[in-house]
Amino acid sequence: MDPQTPVPLDAAAVLAWMQANPARLRALLAEEDPAARDDSPAADSAVRAHLRFAAEGLMAGIAPALAPAIEGMADGLGAWFAADRDVFDRQILLGRGAIALEEHLLYGADGGSEPAIHAALERRMRIGAWIRLFLRCLESRLGPGYDGLTEVALDWSGGRGRDLASAIVQGHHRHLTALAEATGHPTTAAERDQSSQAAAVQANVRQTIDAVAHALAII
Repeated sequence: MDPQTPVPLDAAAVLAWMQANPARLRALLAEEDPAARDDSPAADSAVRAHLRFAAEGLMAGIAPALAPAIEGMADGLGAWFAADRDVFDRQILLGRGAIALEEHLLYGADGGSEPAIHAALERRMRIGAWIRLFLRCLESRLGPGYDGLTEVALDWSGGRGRDLASAIVQGHHRHLTALAEATGHPTTAAERDQSSQAAAVQANVRQTIDAVAHALAII
């Protein structure tokens, strides 16, 4: 790409906007789970809220020529998620088969006896399924010229598992350090679990923004 040509998506600008607007994320979390039925940071409702937040953030970094196509995407994501539910369900079905195989390879026939590992794998699978729907919505809005964006972005992310794992660990550590400093006591097991879940969602969503920037730059 010519260095004088504006990039289709400035991922740094999107992430900066997201970091500067935590109150907006809290509002979206409340909208997705108004009855506060699930306080898990990696609940489906929380993941959807983070993706709606990311969709709003895209407007801070998208090239002007592409902005009209994705304007209002955050408001339309709920309907898209509902309409694309069969894709989500299919991903969950495939993912559960992969989890069973992974647990078998790691733990033998007793893979189910590792509930913490099973829960982490289940969360990873569900986060990935929601991200696929988010990318499909973005691809649809951008139109035929961007066919294939979803797979390009997912392939790019799939080759950066170590980077993702590192980002999750770093985010988890930062949050626990801040929490311990704020409360003056060591973190509890429940707090560590909540922090780990939140770090996983945030890191996955941020990596998705980078993946979208990569896909837009090469399609």
